[in-house]
Amino acid sequence: MKTLMLGAALFAAMAATSEASEHAVRRSYSSAIEQFSYGWGAMPPLPRRYQNHCGGRDGHYICADHCGADYQIYYCSRTVTGCCHIGEGYCDYTGKLRCMPALF
Repeated sequence: MKTLMLGAALFAAMAATSEASEHAVRRSYSSAIEQFSYGWGAMPPLPRRYQNHCGGRDGHYICADHCGADYQIYYCSRTVTGCCHIGEGYCDYTGKLRCMPALF
């Protein structure tokens, strides 16, 4: 009887630990996704309204909105968005969208 109770207690402890670890692994849902850029600075998350025509491209998840083939949509602020070649857009220090390579 003592062995059965010990086994039940051990099973309950393992189940509780397993359930807690599953909650730790899950990420909370966000309606914004990360933007892919070769630039040095971090880009703000891409809002839901621009998340269309999305898919994987060279190992990166990108959204094209209505930019066309080999382009992706970039979002710097509510008033500054645009299209650049995949991975080549970035927000400069003034908050404007730039496309690499910059000549000057």
